[in-house]
Amino acid sequence: MNHFIGIGRLTAAAELKYTAKGIACTKFSICITKTWRDSEGNKQEKPNFFNCVMWGKLGESIHQYLTKGKQVAIEAELSQDTWTDNSGANHSTVQLIVNELFMLASPRGEGGGAAPANESPGQPKKNGKPGDDDIPF
Repeated sequence: MNHFIGIGRLTAAAELKYTAKGIACTKFSICITKTWRDSEGNKQEKPNFFNCVMWGKLGESIHQYLTKGKQVAIEAELSQDTWTDNSGANHSTVQLIVNELFMLASPRGEGGGAAPANESPGQPKKNGKPGDDDIPF
């Protein structure tokens, strides 16, 4: 099973680009902070950063709302890319391919956590997949 669900804050505004075939690709990074208490009861935190990508209409329609500090919940798949550079060194990176995204809250200190006008808060954005209401059986 390859399934990731997480809530985090964007580290910068999302970037929208198009492939040579005209397919929209929106990239952003989120920070998910792990919090726990150590053996003395002191609060500890460790930030974890994840690169995310959304393909097609999902990213194209929502990228303008994905600003630095915005809190989002995502459902995604893990994807690993590997390559060899010019010096022969092997490299690897993992990114999250976002299938659904929920807009949660504005950056800390800013007013309003409302979703865009044509969305209701907490409703997922689908990545071109049929919803339960679209399936004919």
